[in-house]
Amino acid sequence: MEGSELSPFDGAHVQAIAPTFSKKSEIELREDINKDITPNRHKSESLRPKSSWLSRFCLHWLTAYRILIAFAVLFNLTILVALIPLRLPLENVLVATAANLLASILTRQEDLINLSFGLVSRLPTGLPLGFRSIIADFHHYGGVHIGTAMSSLMWYVLFVGLNTATCVERAKAGTMTRWHWVDIITCYAFLTFLLLICLSAIPRFREKFHNHFERTHRFAGWASIIVLWINSGISTIVDPTHTPLYKSRSIWLLALTTLFIILPWLRIRRVSILAETISAREIKLAFPYANMPYTSTCRFSLSPLFEWHAFATIPSPDALSASIVISAAGDWTKTIVAHPPQRIWIRAPPTANFLSFTSVFNSVLLVATGAGIAPMLSLLASPAIKRMLAARKKVRFMWCVYDSGAPHWAFAQEAIRKVDPVPKILDSKAGRPDVAFEARYLAQTEGLEAVMVVSNKKVTNEVVREVKRCGGAAYGAVFDS
Repeated sequence: MEGSELSPFDGAHVQAIAPTFSKKSEIELREDINKDITPNRHKSESLRPKSSWLSRFCLHWLTAYRILIAFAVLFNLTILVALIPLRLPLENVLVATAANLLASILTRQEDLINLSFGLVSRLPTGLPLGFRSIIADFHHYGGVHIGTAMSSLMWYVLFVGLNTATCVERAKAGTMTRWHWVDIITCYAFLTFLLLICLSAIPRFREKFHNHFERTHRFAGWASIIVLWINSGISTIVDPTHTPLYKSRSIWLLALTTLFIILPWLRIRRVSILAETISAREIKLAFPYANMPYTSTCRFSLSPLFEWHAFATIPSPDALSASIVISAAGDWTKTIVAHPPQRIWIRAPPTANFLSFTSVFNSVLLVATGAGIAPMLSLLASPAIKRMLAARKKVRFMWCVYDSGAPHWAFAQEAIRKVDPVPKILDSKAGRPDVAFEARYLAQTEGLEAVMVVSNKKVTNEVVREVKRCGGAAYGAVFDS
């Protein structure tokens, strides 16, 4: 295997389950492995190594996403503790609130994401595998978004508490004016909007009422920024000794936050769509977009003010257009499949996705289920994969799909076999196989450094946890941020 060190799967356990390959060609080896389809759940459980409760606890709770949330919150708590001896100056509390709001918005800024992903994807493959495996979890940056949003709420609750105490003292002294009342009311209004945004983002609520979450997040976010600007203006009237707005650090941070909220709306456009039905459940939509980057995701909408949906894009060979594959999974996608639109809104620029990090590994297993093949098609045609193949690095492919031999999947089969001549194709016609076990087993037997999976949330989590439980590196889309 190419690279400076062994795969995390190499070792006694791999030797115990791997067949002897010394007298077989690589193609014969792959054919043997591909024949070994798990016939039932019982077999996969018998071959699956047992894990301790501590291992299961860590895999569930100590994810990169949750660690980043905890880091952001703990960082802010540390600053808070450091400010306590200074009696928490109100201006500093406001600066902390504004700084966290800006950080929360910046982690969603497409240009910054693309720059960061571009740097990570250029990591030399000669670096230690452990280091590369950790850095490749960078796509969980949404944890910073959540952590800083929670921290901004923490700081503003503190600010409102201190401001309320001051207002109570003024009321007792009979010095409260109408502007003081407007000031405290706008403070509580902003706090209410901030609470709505954070509460609607609770995973269980978000999954069950996704449309409500998206609209609450958007409209409450806009309202909160407007209220905060009003409150900032009033503060100069309430307190003549207050720092002038143009000298206020919190105001400049708020101005930057407002700019980055407005920016995406300046880059949306409506494009014509050419629809091509793949099957009863899948449809391919092509649209004009020159030089679409590989392994990227774009957001699409029929009603820009209310909802946006992210899909991985597939650049066309002539680089003049791009396409997406949509599977009928939810209300919006079912509507698109049943009644394809002639035009659709698209938000630029496309954002790099986690598949960009494939190139930081010396060998990889790509796993897709159903229409999850679409993001993989972009990766398979990318210069990154071509460079890996030219360097004789191993790229294996596994695809689980209903009726894999159907004519409408011929384009996908062709793209897959250009990269992996003997891929492992699992047909779910007779029932869905244990994709997590199959992925882990194949990665182990071939000593691959990492597994990349594109599927629904359930299968993605199963594959990632199964591989990581055995000491491997696995990555999938983030569904929580």
